[in-house]
Amino acid sequence: MTEKLQIEARRVGPTTAVLVVLGPLDAATVPTLLAEGAGLVDAGHCNLVLDLTSVASCDAAAAGVFLDLHQLARNLSGQVVLTGIRGLVQRQLERTAVIGTLRTTLNTRDALIMLGTAGTG
Repeated sequence: MTEKLQIEARRVGPTTAVLVVLGPLDAATVPTLLAEGAGLVDAGHCNLVLDLTSVASCDAAAAGVFLDLHQLARNLSGQVVLTGIRGLVQRQLERTAVIGTLRTTLNTRDALIMLGTAGTG
């Protein structure tokens, strides 16, 4: 049985949103993340912070979704920043070259500072 993915979306500025992701990211769950992130980008939130602190595992499908969201954001002059990466998630994202392609920070606060939206959320 696949664990359920939970996503908490928080808008922290006119062009920035934070997605707090809880649960595994795999082929069964990543369509939910893609739909949520793409919806935010379509609504003008072209800077996305994905907080992966509560994600214990991910597979290549998740890496693909991170890169898809990155491209959607870049089309609107935005970007995706990943935070809270550790353990198995970090190793998978290193193997798939997501780390090195996308910006990463230790935590959401640092990501918002990087995006120039700290203090707005």
